[in-house]
Amino acid sequence: MDLPEKAGDSMGKETIPSGHSVSIIILFVTGTSLFMGVAGSSGNSSWISILFAMVLAFPLMLLYARLHTLFPGRDLFDMLITVFGGILGRLFSCLYIWYAMHLGALILRNFGEFSKTVALTATPMLAPMLCIGLLCIWVVKAGLEVLGRSAKFLVLLTIAATVIVQLLCIPKFQFHHLLPLIDNGWPLVFTDTMGTFTFPFAEIVVFLGAFTVLPEKANARKIMLGGLFYSGGIILLVSLRNLLMLGPDTLSTLYFPTYVAISRINVGDFLTRIEGSVSFIFVTAIFVKVSLCLYMASNGVAKIFKLKSYRSVVLQIGLIMIYFADFVYKDIMEMQYFAYHIYKIYALPFQVGIPLVLWVCAEIAAKRNKRKKEAAAQH
Repeated sequence: MDLPEKAGDSMGKETIPSGHSVSIIILFVTGTSLFMGVAGSSGNSSWISILFAMVLAFPLMLLYARLHTLFPGRDLFDMLITVFGGILGRLFSCLYIWYAMHLGALILRNFGEFSKTVALTATPMLAPMLCIGLLCIWVVKAGLEVLGRSAKFLVLLTIAATVIVQLLCIPKFQFHHLLPLIDNGWPLVFTDTMGTFTFPFAEIVVFLGAFTVLPEKANARKIMLGGLFYSGGIILLVSLRNLLMLGPDTLSTLYFPTYVAISRINVGDFLTRIEGSVSFIFVTAIFVKVSLCLYMASNGVAKIFKLKSYRSVVLQIGLIMIYFADFVYKDIMEMQYFAYHIYKIYALPFQVGIPLVLWVCAEIAAKRNKRKKEAAAQH
């Protein structure tokens, strides 16, 4: 197996600047975790698990960035087929297509449950999921360049809204909720660390399916680590705010703690009930996250079947994703249980296992190619 020197397929002509890529990653990672929260079985020490998860994700981001260096201009599916061959590579590609479609369906269902629970209680869940799903189909067909420009604008709104809400919540902070530290013991902190690592930080693996849109000389390490740092900071601030306002006992009983925390903002009996207005942050993050999952799945199908463009299958895969989201869970309790208990086991092979094997094989092949070139130069 020889690593390619340069990519030149017809589906990799789109390019987006590094700043747009970082914006996509920030919104992708924050996504559903903004309103659903992160794994919180460790109670008032859950914020520590977020820091540990970021540290754990750091080498994984370096691994993803190294893959871009080894395969300039190639996405995850190109890497898999190049390294593992036509049959095994396409088999792994099918697994990632499934993962992207499944993840997109799970996110759409999170949005559907949120709409049904707090906003559109009398509206069938399929309606809001169909609206956001069709919007994602439209933007993916338009291309990731459009998504990148949208994300650049939306991430500024997200950061601004997060900072403003954070300041408005300060009078409601009750710092005694942080004590006693490590009240439930270190084992639960480490359990939450793994949960937060897989959801949401390691889900950045989906962005590997869009590596063809990065310029070949782009600093992938800076993009991945920048996205991790900023999104991790937002999640940490939001989680601390929810904990300080609601307390660990109340927090553990809520499906959408951020919505409840923001509903308690009251500035002089004038600025109240702003949680509905702030919900747009959740919608924009969901929009970007589902769009990237849809792009990865469509791109994978195009690579496996050697189609000229991924755009020819976006509509079909998008509609399948929306339909799948309608029955992927039985109810909201099953959704929460899967997100915090099952997902960290289910997602680990996609996020860490296969990329790690891919990286090891690629490094071996790169060293072998280097030796061949040195031997040829000597002759």
